[in-house]
Amino acid sequence: MKALVYLLRTTAKNRILNLRKKPALLILYLFIIAVITIMIVTSGSSGSQPGNPKNFSDVRILYMVTAGIGFLFLYSFVTTGLSTGSTLFSMADVGLLFVAPVSSRKILIYGLIKQMATTFLSALFILYQVKTIKSSFGLGMGAIFNIFIIYAILIFFCQLLSIGIYIFSNGDQKRKELVKTVLYGLFVVTALGIYFQYLQHGGTIFEAVLNLMSYKPFQFLPVTGWTVMFICATVEGNAGLLILSLLLFFGSSIIIISLFTSGEADYYEDVLTSTEVVYNKLQDAKNGRKTVNIRKIKVKEKDTGFQGGQGASAIYYKHFLEKKRTSRLLFLDTYTVLAAGGSGILCYFMKAESSVYLVLGILVYVQFFFTILGRLSDELTKPYIYLIPEKSIKKIVAASMTTIIKPCFDAVIIFIVVCIVSKTSPLLNLFLALAYASSGIIFVSYTLLCQRIFGGQPNKLISAMLGISLFMLVMAPGIGASITAIYLLPKSLIFLGTLPFTFCCIVLSVFIFVVCGDLLDKADYTGK
Repeated sequence: MKALVYLLRTTAKNRILNLRKKPALLILYLFIIAVITIMIVTSGSSGSQPGNPKNFSDVRILYMVTAGIGFLFLYSFVTTGLSTGSTLFSMADVGLLFVAPVSSRKILIYGLIKQMATTFLSALFILYQVKTIKSSFGLGMGAIFNIFIIYAILIFFCQLLSIGIYIFSNGDQKRKELVKTVLYGLFVVTALGIYFQYLQHGGTIFEAVLNLMSYKPFQFLPVTGWTVMFICATVEGNAGLLILSLLLFFGSSIIIISLFTSGEADYYEDVLTSTEVVYNKLQDAKNGRKTVNIRKIKVKEKDTGFQGGQGASAIYYKHFLEKKRTSRLLFLDTYTVLAAGGSGILCYFMKAESSVYLVLGILVYVQFFFTILGRLSDELTKPYIYLIPEKSIKKIVAASMTTIIKPCFDAVIIFIVVCIVSKTSPLLNLFLALAYASSGIIFVSYTLLCQRIFGGQPNKLISAMLGISLFMLVMAPGIGASITAIYLLPKSLIFLGTLPFTFCCIVLSVFIFVVCGDLLDKADYTGK
């Protein structure tokens, strides 16, 4: 065990000392620490009015958000456990410790400690919300610290659960079906709980959801309910429920860990595949490649081949077929549903016409990260696009087409929902949808521009950091023009406020595609 303690201590020390060789990363860490410190200090010196609870929002909204995060993590980690599982180790641990003459249980403890540290560091972003939580719900720093703790516990427990499910169900279809049944059963029980609260108290569905959050039997629901119980006990000052929530998490973790070490089979072989999958995902992310999860699928004979196209257009048909195989509804996917639902909920709560502009801003921000990982970047890492005897601009447009169509499709679905929920003008939502679609086009052209300027940069994180100023330069004209238009236009024509943004995005996109369209003629294929 002394060797493992030494390894943990030395690894932590070397990571800190290694920051001297990476000044950009050191500046980033210092910036994060400074922002968190400022948020905590400013929240302590301003904001709350504890003497007037009417100024605060219903604390059950916080419970509802907590439950939503709990269900999201539970679903994500359980489905991961049914496929590849999660892991507590890195490939370096596999090569160094798995072959060492050290007890497997001690190595497991090492992995748990290491993962705990990583989990708590990843939960730091909760502290960014200190001021919001304090001003919205009137909670003190002690309660906010408890929210940070339970968030870290939730992530750590879900990772353990994912590994346990993988060990329990790997290679056994009946056990996988059992896990799925239990998972979906939790969702059904929650839906029934909302329905019964609606029957008992009346009101709206939203009020029924809030009533369920403070309903004690719901708080005994595994994982999600335990998390809500912890937050509720923190707010109410109920030490008994607080301890009970921790005991439920702790006891379940002991059961899962005992599964790791029980029986003749050890956990080495079970977590090895998961460790390799995680390692490959990290390498793909560093090199800017999209990660493809290998899974068995049943390919129908009629779906083979590109089903049309020749020359450059064959790239589009290839992408279209790949999307068809990943989703029967083509461009309608989980993101579309979540974005439309989230936008509708935000508009419902804010109940103001200005909320639609906030929705647009959030959606455009999120869309950026999806678009820069689009088909074009992936296609440029393969040799086929360079071998097609067509003009470079045609091949680039074909490789970008599905990425351009996707936000156009999403815009229609999302802003139909926004229009219905916010009860704003259909014309206003039409121009908002056009703005969202045009931002997708400008992001594709921005990806092309980065490829032209930065070339085959091995680490895409560096490219992203260097490209922030370039991104602002590309987006600034459209944003500035729309802000000016909204300020100058009369109220009857305010729906035209986003039109300058749309126009600037389209013009700039066309310009970038024309200027950088010869990218394939100027670049060398590197496989990166």
